[in-house]
Amino acid sequence: MFLKSSKIFHDKNSGSSLSIIAQGIDFSGEVHTEGDIHLDGQMKGNIKAQEVVIGPEGVFEGEITADILVVSGNIKGKFTIKNLHIKKNGLLQGKAKYEIIVVDAGGNIQGELGILKQNKSNKANKDNANGGNSSNNNLGNK
Repeated sequence: MFLKSSKIFHDKNSGSSLSIIAQGIDFSGEVHTEGDIHLDGQMKGNIKAQEVVIGPEGVFEGEITADILVVSGNIKGKFTIKNLHIKKNGLLQGKAKYEIIVVDAGGNIQGELGILKQNKSNKANKDNANGGNSSNNNLGNK
């Protein structure tokens, strides 16, 4: 029922909460949490959370904004995700913007994918790590 690869089961001291929409529950509305959501039922609406896991029986329609989205069920809508993982038999339909994507063999995507633009603070941190230059050209070094 739950995905053991999810960080939910590895970081018990994180202080974040886990909300579960179990199989057999049909929910419409909005969920906004600093914690995590696991969906095995059906939901229409909006989710904003740290990590969202759509279980194999989970069905979602709407909009999700999260750092991590793991899809083993079916989702349809608009998704803004830092780390997107489509598992075997998972189906994403709609528009997804992401920074990192993993699609397992048997995972399906129908729609548009786009790379999430990095915010300026992340780009500035990377530039500082490169000595203030956004490129690693070694011109002048002979």
